[in-house]
Amino acid sequence: MKLDTECVQRLVQSLDSALTVSGFARLTGGSTDVFRIDLSDSDCGSLVLKIYPNEPEWGPSKEAVVAGWLQGLTPSVPKWLRLDDSRTLLPLRYALLTLLPGRSLRNWMAAPDIEQAYRQMGELLCRIHAVPMPAYGYIHGHGVERPISTNADYMTVAFEDVFRRFRDLGGDADLGRRLQQLAEKSFGLLDESDGPVLCHDDFHQGNVLARRNDVDRLELSGLIDFGNARAADKLFDLAKALFCSAHEDPRSYRPILEGYGPVDHTDTECALWLYMLFHRVSMWCWLTKLGVNAGAENGPGDLIRDLREMTAGDRKRLSRKS
Repeated sequence: MKLDTECVQRLVQSLDSALTVSGFARLTGGSTDVFRIDLSDSDCGSLVLKIYPNEPEWGPSKEAVVAGWLQGLTPSVPKWLRLDDSRTLLPLRYALLTLLPGRSLRNWMAAPDIEQAYRQMGELLCRIHAVPMPAYGYIHGHGVERPISTNADYMTVAFEDVFRRFRDLGGDADLGRRLQQLAEKSFGLLDESDGPVLCHDDFHQGNVLARRNDVDRLELSGLIDFGNARAADKLFDLAKALFCSAHEDPRSYRPILEGYGPVDHTDTECALWLYMLFHRVSMWCWLTKLGVNAGAENGPGDLIRDLREMTAGDRKRLSRKS
């Protein structure tokens, strides 16, 4: 979306008529239009303008709700100051948020102390998982949609759905059958969940902010983007974080796991392996549905290679990139 200063000024003054825009710029790296807005002579500092597509309808309210549950988290999350779905000032819905300090951790991956930041990521994810949820399920603007009482029931349905999508999208039938059989042999691991917790479900270097502190050490400074959040088992989310983060930087796997700390499960490695299988199939389905070239580097073809290795290798070898 193209914006001009006059339009941005109207948006900001809908929040507070005394505010004056001194400049604005698009922020890169996300899947939606996001802008930084700088203000003149204001205690507010700078704001973030996030513009939402028409679908899903509940997307903006979901993010605001999840961010509210995480207020007080260290490092902090943005505060939703205004959520406007009237489409009077813009043709799409938008939100005005507080701007967090720092830059995406993707910008720091060449830093010599990046592994310490990855350990902090593990610690942060563990703190997110300290937020209990009433049931398992995907989160909408009102809370958990179609709540399910047990992790085994929730994930059994989720696995059935992801393998059905794999087949419907043209995935290799024999590979899909072998993966499903392999997963179902491990479904007993799903009974050991400690209970549903808040899961970010998109926890990687792009959604974590970092900066240098007063002694020039790299430290996390914020957490953003709650559009994927769900209530699930903590190992479901840890596996997704390890999978996505190691895809960006293989060095992140071990320190994130160390930072997260010990997990009370009889077979943590195999449980992570099972969830990793789910996330790889799910990611293949998502990329394929988007039309990503099946042979693209790090695309669906790369995921298929990883999945084939999972059917042939040791169940405890979590990732060939770790």
